[in-house]
Amino acid sequence: MRTIARNWLIQNKIGLISGEELISLADNYIAENDEFPDWMIDISTNSSLERVKGLDLVMEPITEVDCKVIAGKMLELLTSNAIDTSHLATACEQMYLSLEWGSTVFNHFIWLSDEISLNEKGYKETENLDKAIKDELCKIAAL
Repeated sequence: MRTIARNWLIQNKIGLISGEELISLADNYIAENDEFPDWMIDISTNSSLERVKGLDLVMEPITEVDCKVIAGKMLELLTSNAIDTSHLATACEQMYLSLEWGSTVFNHFIWLSDEISLNEKGYKETENLDKAIKDELCKIAAL
């Protein structure tokens, strides 16, 4: 469950889900389970997760494994039209700003963010942009 909660926290940090949605996810988990970790209440009440193993994103920065899961979620949202490319670009920007500069996943997320932004502003025209975005997200998920 800690891994799933970490994923929720990352999604919230980069703007894929709102604070209210994060709290709702935690509340639902608490309501559906007789036993749950104390930190789930901390998520539900928007309390600090400082020094909570696996959930403190400052002490334990976003990893390549986290990025693979997030890329899969982005691909799912994009495929189901639950996110537009502008929102995706912003989330990708927040991801690369959270990663080690120059890492493989950093390069993929910065490419996504820049490619979408350049196309939206009319500075570049990528043929079949949606396919290019999906292919790049698949590359991250396959790392």
